[in-house]
Amino acid sequence: MNVAFAEAWATFGQALSFTVRHYPVVAGFGILASAQRFLAVGGGERFAWAGGVAGEVFTTAVRVLFVLWVVRALFRGSDAGWSQVGPRFSRFVDAHTGMLLASAVLLVALTVVAKVIPAAVAGALPPDAHTTFVAWELAIKNVTVIPFTIVWMTTIAQVAILGGTGSLALAATARATT
Repeated sequence: MNVAFAEAWATFGQALSFTVRHYPVVAGFGILASAQRFLAVGGGERFAWAGGVAGEVFTTAVRVLFVLWVVRALFRGSDAGWSQVGPRFSRFVDAHTGMLLASAVLLVALTVVAKVIPAAVAGALPPDAHTTFVAWELAIKNVTVIPFTIVWMTTIAQVAILGGTGSLALAATARATT
């Protein structure tokens, strides 16, 4: 299981590196979603539209555009051989099931930090402070945790589709030394 966690951490690190290198673009997409979420929760009657269908469609469109940008950036210059993506992905899942499970464990840990702990804090707040806290929490998550998770999951797909290059090279080194 050490190798699986080494692979998971390597992919996590690759996604973190990508996010930091491209943070102005990541933040640009995130700020748009943050504004909608902040207004939907804390904007009151004046910004009621932000919590309705129009606000949700806007945020969904921003996230879809972000995913497309991430895929384009991560796969730029690669010869993915798209006709073989399905078989390659299947072989990857078979060969790296441990890494995928370890990544799921990391994702659960990230969820505890980013969702469960803030929810516990929000629950302890007086009602008048609760709405403001939730509005800020959502605004902050939309420029940090949410885009990072999208990058991370896309990075796992990139490694699966393009082969064991990049982040898994570190894991191969860990495997060779153990």
